[in-house]
Amino acid sequence: MTDVNSRRNPISRRDVFRYGLGASALAALSPLVQSPSGAATTQQDKLAVARIAHATPKRGGTLKFARSVAPTTLDPANTIIAGDIYTLDKIFEPLYITNASGVLTPWLATGYTTSADNKTLTFSLRPGVKFSDGSPLTPADVVFSINRSRKNAAGPLSFLDGAISSIEASGSSKVVVKLSEPWAPIISDLSVFADAIVPANFGGKSEKEFFAAPIGTGPFLLSSFTPDATSLTLKANPHYWQPGKPYLDSVEFLYVDNDSQRVLQIEGGQVNIVDTVPPAEVASLKSNASVVLEQFPAWEVDLLVFNEKLPQFADRNVRRAITYAINRPALVHAANFGTGEPGGSFFPPSLQYYSASTPVLEYSLSKAKATLAQSKYPKGFATKLLVDSGNQKFVTFAQIIKSQLQPLGIDVTITGLDHSAFESTFQKFDYEMFIDYAINDISDPDEMASFEIDVKDGGSSSYWSNYDNPKAIALVHEAEAEFDTNKRAALYAEIQSIVAEDAPFVALDYPPYIYATSKSVQGFSVNPGGAYRLEDVWLT
Repeated sequence: MTDVNSRRNPISRRDVFRYGLGASALAALSPLVQSPSGAATTQQDKLAVARIAHATPKRGGTLKFARSVAPTTLDPANTIIAGDIYTLDKIFEPLYITNASGVLTPWLATGYTTSADNKTLTFSLRPGVKFSDGSPLTPADVVFSINRSRKNAAGPLSFLDGAISSIEASGSSKVVVKLSEPWAPIISDLSVFADAIVPANFGGKSEKEFFAAPIGTGPFLLSSFTPDATSLTLKANPHYWQPGKPYLDSVEFLYVDNDSQRVLQIEGGQVNIVDTVPPAEVASLKSNASVVLEQFPAWEVDLLVFNEKLPQFADRNVRRAITYAINRPALVHAANFGTGEPGGSFFPPSLQYYSASTPVLEYSLSKAKATLAQSKYPKGFATKLLVDSGNQKFVTFAQIIKSQLQPLGIDVTITGLDHSAFESTFQKFDYEMFIDYAINDISDPDEMASFEIDVKDGGSSSYWSNYDNPKAIALVHEAEAEFDTNKRAALYAEIQSIVAEDAPFVALDYPPYIYATSKSVQGFSVNPGGAYRLEDVWLT
């Protein structure tokens, strides 16, 4: 999972789900890019046609990209921070990726075969792939990288490789992966950034030396890395395996954690792309003739998370009462300015196996009061709500939630921290409630289900809520071993129902990814998991 902050704000986090999406699942993505009037889609269609007209990419130039979060590490196996992920994925690549349409796509592997018992997979590596130092990609590199990721006890996404019992080279171009049990999402799991390929034994360097000057198969390279620097420049990899790519000479990432400052930079022509455009700025940017405003479908949900290590939030009736008290349509109307949709299930509607029949605790102040009366805190209590102070939308959410909980006698104090402090604080459980977003980085929903539900083995203590429902966890594991899509759908529907009833967190809304680019930018796209590849981007 990408930690949005971590991943966008944090976990995001980063979506992490498998299987290529079928037609029905892909069709479900469309509502996220439409405004209530449908005008946004019409404008995007016009922009798409206009961009397609530039048939021949132009080579050269430096793309200046203002981002909200700076990288702290480039080690793919040890992070879920957005600033890390969306830097390192330009340098390192996995066997499969999720493309811009949300489809699982062969990348460093050209394909695989599966044994009759679904427990042995043999991958064929793409011929001719080289690392940025010119050395060839070998099966030994793949074995080393995936073993390192799966055996990393501290790795936030190592749980995705939990079914792998062994991996070994087979000749000069194949890798054999053996599973402890049949595992439906295995190909999608292997597409996660955490399983990106690095040289075996770090090319003879120490781990620290290697990640200070990393070598990968990706379209760009980095000569040296300084954590939390204000900027970072990637240069084109001359050995990249896709002929003629990347088109750009370099990419300069500038780190600006204030939403308004990034908007000013794109409006002033100082940068070519900005991420995480606040919904409040969408209308003005759409009317700016020098800027292209784009909303991409997202496997993302914004969450209000409760710390169940605290007695008030360990009380199920308290969590349910708060959920009833939050008027999500009003919240979205006030803070999203026509972008996104009110939340319900902890799975976004664009994600495979989302269940529209999830029994959501819809807004009802009378039910909120009645439910709180059944708790150990019938008259309410004082609490704190932690937010990333640089995220305009989340600050607005917090203010509205504070107001909506007042009729219950719940007195909320809002605490705002800068992104880095915010993230480290909630990950230490030094909070009472917090707002963040969760992203499914892969094409299969097992990542989101495990990350947010499996308190022991999901990598985040249930998204740092400490939510622990043995029945839900058992269903998550059952779904991982089920290959029948109808049965998997039923399992995930039951999981969503249990979570909705328990209310370990409130799904506030389902936002799109909102980016603004200059008109000179061509070929830019963001996949539903939040990743954007830049080898196809060029400047007019």
